[in-house]
Amino acid sequence: MGLSTWALNRVAWFYVGFVMVNFASLLWLFISGYLTIYTGLPLPYFTLYTTGNVAITALVTMAIILSLYAYLGIVLIRSGLNRGYIPMVFVASIIVGTALILAGQFIAAVAVLIIALVSQIGSYAVLTSIATNKASMYMWLMGTLLMLAAVILAIINRLLVNYVDAVIQSLSILACTVEVWSIMGKRDQVRQ
Repeated sequence: MGLSTWALNRVAWFYVGFVMVNFASLLWLFISGYLTIYTGLPLPYFTLYTTGNVAITALVTMAIILSLYAYLGIVLIRSGLNRGYIPMVFVASIIVGTALILAGQFIAAVAVLIIALVSQIGSYAVLTSIATNKASMYMWLMGTLLMLAAVILAIINRLLVNYVDAVIQSLSILACTVEVWSIMGKRDQVRQ
């Protein structure tokens, strides 16, 4: 693995942030969807399950997740692992791809977003390689393989991709949680 104690402590913050952001996003979508669709309660606008609110939630979540991947890349690079450049390429390609879409350059955006997809798969492979626990390593590996399967399924049936994406997100949250427990457990063992 080759991560120092300093790097492990810093990577733990990536895992904590990843869990908190994804869990909060999923919880907001679930609660707002339920309250908007199944109850007649008067709700403030920002809590309604509307297309605009869902899009804003997705953009905020994406911005925070991209900053977490940039943080991961910086920590790995500072630790002497060149694998840290892969999450940085992912972040850069998502930002450039989004800017190209907003500028109306759709062909160029597709090319850059394909690079983003490949580098996201690479980022999951990096997370697999730095895992400190076998359970989380296998979850990251399964997420990587499911991401490859989702690319193939996108050609066949878009609905299946949504289910696969939910499984990937759930596996990522579980893997991050296991990693935090593992790192905190190792930290406690070092103190004793």
